[in-house]
Amino acid sequence: MRTLTARLVSRADSPAGRAQAPRTSRLNREQQEAWVLALYLGGATLDEVAFVLGSSRTWVRECVIEAGLARHRSTRNIDVLAILREVRRVGTLTLKEVAARLDYSEETVRHGIGALGMTESVRRLFRLRRRAARRVATANADISVDALPLRPIGARRTPTIRVA
Repeated sequence: MRTLTARLVSRADSPAGRAQAPRTSRLNREQQEAWVLALYLGGATLDEVAFVLGSSRTWVRECVIEAGLARHRSTRNIDVLAILREVRRVGTLTLKEVAARLDYSEETVRHGIGALGMTESVRRLFRLRRRAARRVATANADISVDALPLRPIGARRTPTIRVA
């Protein structure tokens, strides 16, 4: 599948050498809608189609919805095996860490794990790892335990006075 790419055209005679978008052609509404559908079905994003036709992204989106086409959100492929590899990596405790390593959002990682049916297993794995990390931290803490003063079993307690 080919992806349509558009680039800005710069002119040397333009003020301060700023880049300018290509001029829009004189197409009627039906022709513009036909181009929207053709470009969108070819794999272009809403932003790319809007840029090429010189129209707004909202209008392009409305054309796609009116035509009854399924919207493709983005062209980025999510690698769920890479997500599972990062989950299984030693020391990983949260999905936020996995998302940061792979440059995905936390929601994308959560959906990827859910699509594989691994939600409960991953949750259990992270819970066990966090519990183990707490135990290691507690064992490595330098807390001195001194002997507590104990009173003999038969000794009486001093009475307490209540003040109302």
